[in-house]
Amino acid sequence: RRAAAVGSSVLLPGLKNITHSDSTRWEYLNGTSSHTILQHDTGVHTPAIHVGRAVFHPSNGSLLLEDVQESDSGIYRVTVNGGHRESLEILLEVLKPLSRPRLWSSTLVARTTGEVVCEVTEGRVDTITWKKDGQPLPPDRGFRLSNSCSVLYLRPAKKSDCGSYSCNASNGISWQETSLNITIAGDGLS
Repeated sequence: RRAAAVGSSVLLPGLKNITHSDSTRWEYLNGTSSHTILQHDTGVHTPAIHVGRAVFHPSNGSLLLEDVQESDSGIYRVTVNGGHRESLEILLEVLKPLSRPRLWSSTLVARTTGEVVCEVTEGRVDTITWKKDGQPLPPDRGFRLSNSCSVLYLRPAKKSDCGSYSCNASNGISWQETSLNITIAGDGLS
């Protein structure tokens, strides 16, 4: 399994310990269908073979994908035919880097339910975690509304909830954090 950023180059390794092979084939698997990227027969001496945005290195069987896009995500399979046949599948996920989370709160008043909202507008979010004054909050305090939004509930809000809250969003290639100082309005009750 590999994760890569949109626009980057990714090296997919060939099969290790293959000393004698007659041919190497790279395929892209999309659902039930497969698309052959290239087939290379041993004995055809080429330093590197360019196929679109892919560069094949016959010396080690690796495939370099250049300028990858989200649509390049999927399963890549390399098959080597020699004395016997061996294959390896690699799942590639091409992701957009995350934007910095936006953090805001409702008006927070002591003894009422308050909420702090964290939203990420760019990129696919895998996890969102919360901290208060640098200490992780238990996952049950936050509630994931959607893939890109999490709400932290203060039920009921109290003076001890005042402090610096931070929201950390991450995916396979990036993470971003934003902090917000929270104050609770009220009559001094803890």
